[in-house]
Amino acid sequence: MGMNVQLDDGSGGGEDPEVGNESVVAEINITPLTDVFLVLLIIFMVTSTAMVESEVASRAGMKVVLPKANAAGPVSQRHTDPVLTVTKANELYLGTRKVDATNLEPEIRKALTEANSETLLIRGDKNVLLGAAVDIMSTAKKAGASHIAILTAPTK
Repeated sequence: MGMNVQLDDGSGGGEDPEVGNESVVAEINITPLTDVFLVLLIIFMVTSTAMVESEVASRAGMKVVLPKANAAGPVSQRHTDPVLTVTKANELYLGTRKVDATNLEPEIRKALTEANSETLLIRGDKNVLLGAAVDIMSTAKKAGASHIAILTAPTK
C-alpha cells in the first residue's frame, strides 16, 4: 500500500523550509484496496455458485437423462420431499444413498417418515423399462406414499 506525502512550505522558492508554515497533504492510494475488494467479490461469486450446484446435486442423487414431456405440469415440491433416482443400469438411489431393491419399501417408508411427507418424487433415466417403474411405484404405495410424481425434462 503506497502513500504519497507532499510538503508545502508556503514559500514560492528556495527559502529555508523550516521558516514558513508547513502543511502536510496526504493521499491514500486506494488501488490495492480496490483489488482486494474485487478478489473478494470473485471468491464470493465462485463459492456461492458452487454451493448452489452442490445443493442441487445432493437433492438429485445420481445424474440421469430424464424423459422429455411437453404436457407435464409443474410438480408442487417441498424441499424435504424424498427423491428416488433410477439409473439406466437399474440402480436405485434414495437421495444420495444407494438402496438395494430388496430393502426399497422400508427405506422409502423411513424417508417419508423423516421428511414428514406423503409425496415421493421419482427421477428415472429415459431408458428405464416401464415394468421397473411400475414395480417401484407399487412399492412406494405400499410404503405409504399417497402421492407419486415422476420428474421429466421439458421439451424445447
